[in-house]
Amino acid sequence: MTSGFVSWFLSVIVLVLLFLSGYIMKNSVHLLLTGKRAQGIVVGMDSASRSASGTVKAPLFTPIVEFVTSDGELIKVHGRSYSLKPSSKTGDEIKITYDKSNPKNAQLLLWGEFPLGPAGFLLGFAIILIMIWMGGILISNDPSLDDPFHLLTTVIAHFHLNPVRYIVLFVLFFAIPTCLIGTYWTSQRAIDMLANGIKAVGYVTGTERVYSKSNDGTTGSGVFPMITFKDASGTEHNIHGSTAKPLSRLKTGDTVEVIYLAGSPNRGVVNTWYEFWIPPMFFGFMAGAMLVLLVLVLSGNKSIVAIVIPTIIKNLDRDGESNFVLFRKFKH
Repeated sequence: MTSGFVSWFLSVIVLVLLFLSGYIMKNSVHLLLTGKRAQGIVVGMDSASRSASGTVKAPLFTPIVEFVTSDGELIKVHGRSYSLKPSSKTGDEIKITYDKSNPKNAQLLLWGEFPLGPAGFLLGFAIILIMIWMGGILISNDPSLDDPFHLLTTVIAHFHLNPVRYIVLFVLFFAIPTCLIGTYWTSQRAIDMLANGIKAVGYVTGTERVYSKSNDGTTGSGVFPMITFKDASGTEHNIHGSTAKPLSRLKTGDTVEVIYLAGSPNRGVVNTWYEFWIPPMFFGFMAGAMLVLLVLVLSGNKSIVAIVIPTIIKNLDRDGESNFVLFRKFKH
């Protein structure tokens, strides 16, 4: 089996993306695995600025940390990630890892200090390119699309992939991380709100009807209370679309407890458990269900291929019919 120019070109792009991703993470990973550990203390903030909107400059900060090496040398370093609201403040203790031969080459052991964003973007782009490439091989059956090392065809053969199963795997590749991120983000928001939120009294000042369109084209609606409250400065804010109405049947004039963060009072919510935990529970359940489906599909479970997959594909489109016909075509 020979590989054409396109395969060699794609191979070079993937290798370059993988190399750049590894290069960006190289120093941080090296320090994490081989560096000496020390306890540092935040002694100040290093500032920079960015263009927030046009000519407006918004300050960005990163912690300045002092630590003592194993040789007794006092070293001062600053973080590598600047942000509007750093996760640490002056006086906080932070664990660091440093190169013993060059102590100024240090890494703060904080998630935000690792270059996961740019490295993850390049790695994700490489993975997406590989998945699209594998899909092209499956659909076209063109031997010239095979990679020079025949790795992709080996993976296809090992997992007994076909166009239908591959489409499902491709969708799950995006859906599972999205649900995991959604679970993490919504749960962190709930924890932050409960730990640092400011409570206030809100009043139901009226109701509003919210409309939504379903997959089959029908339109549904729900009635929700509009809740008004004042923050610590006396500024008035409104809460729209609260889930308090269907669960507690609030009426105009009722009072509720509202909670909000000092930096964003306009995003306040009614202080009830379902306002905080329903979103992470939903995302977590979806992530778990899709992980189970992923395991079943990779294991070649025939009942999943014959029953669950066509149901998913049928509901991906609003009318459902075109995708179901496509599934039948691939199946036969």
